[in-house]
Amino acid sequence: MGEEERILHVGGHGAGYTVKLMLNQLWFSHLVATAEVLAIGVKAGVDLGVLRNALVNSPAQSNFVERDVLSILDHGDYDEGFAIALACKDLGLATDLAASVGVPAELSALVEQIFRRARASYGDRAGEMTPVKLYEDLIGVDLRL
Repeated sequence: MGEEERILHVGGHGAGYTVKLMLNQLWFSHLVATAEVLAIGVKAGVDLGVLRNALVNSPAQSNFVERDVLSILDHGDYDEGFAIALACKDLGLATDLAASVGVPAELSALVEQIFRRARASYGDRAGEMTPVKLYEDLIGVDLRL
């Protein structure tokens, strides 16, 4: 399954599971941080396009800010292809893993809470990027270019 040249061997038994959880944890954390930054900036009076352009052309630049968030900013698409219930499952597994290896994961726990709040508000089948909608609803502004 997949392209052979894209297969990444990450170690022994359980390493792939750990890497998958850590990749998702970082992506979900990035999503929440981006939603919060955009919401604050827009609420403070900065044009969304100007703010996003500044982020893209700064040390804060990332694939998420440059490309992934555009599905929301351009079309209001919160990616229903991956349900928020699954995101919450992975976030719970990631924080459980952190606890099991004795690593404090306060930021991860907060991201998990925000995702669970979005899930409670919009349902299990809402898209994984629905925490952005949560911020939009909290500030009363749709983040659209």
